[in-house]
Amino acid sequence: MSTPPVSDNPWDWLGAHDIRRFGEVILNPEERYRWCKATLICGLPYMWIHMAGPFRELMYSKLELRRGDKVLLIGESVETCGFENDIRARIGEEGEITTFDVIEQARTTTAAGVKGRSGRVGSWKYDYSQAFPDEHFDCVAVIQAIQHADDWRECGQDLLRVMKPGRVILLSEIGIGAHTRRIAEQDLHIEYWMDKLYRGSGRSGPEDVSYYSPAELLEAFDGLVRNPATFSWRGADLFWGVK
Repeated sequence: MSTPPVSDNPWDWLGAHDIRRFGEVILNPEERYRWCKATLICGLPYMWIHMAGPFRELMYSKLELRRGDKVLLIGESVETCGFENDIRARIGEEGEITTFDVIEQARTTTAAGVKGRSGRVGSWKYDYSQAFPDEHFDCVAVIQAIQHADDWRECGQDLLRVMKPGRVILLSEIGIGAHTRRIAEQDLHIEYWMDKLYRGSGRSGPEDVSYYSPAELLEAFDGLVRNPATFSWRGADLFWGVK
């Protein structure tokens, strides 16, 4: 009888019968990395469009867009998730959208373990609004890009600077963090699948990734907005407030 491996990495527990069935390729760390990484990070359009329809509609309703609005949009996978098109449909052709898609920088810095000033992996200084004058935009939307800002107090202040008073700033994300671990631990299979994907992609788990909870966003925007509010649904978080 063989001795089980002493390891917390599920990939170290592959048996001879696994290799016979699936081939030596499953022992290749580079191949594992490629497919585990693709599984973990290539699902935003599926989640946002196919799965999160009710949350998505609530998100846009809280932004309170009007025809002719000028909107600053910061997000990940903006085109494939349809965020820009959704906003365009609500503000009309007479409206204006200024978009910054951060997905490539987000993937690169996270994969490399780059830390921002806050010490969070895959975060950096958000300076996208600094080139614009005061009250240039009607609304600001940060969709699927909350986790990558390294200082939300600083960033929030400048985003609000370029907004008109009385309008809404909105932050939204289908987030991953320590809470994801706690949910997965409720089921052995789900925890195993999660561990296998993260370890195969070179990380220990979802807690390695930057995440801002609704409570942290409320603290960051304390005193900066009126009527701040949050809502969470199936791992998707929403924050909004009025300048």
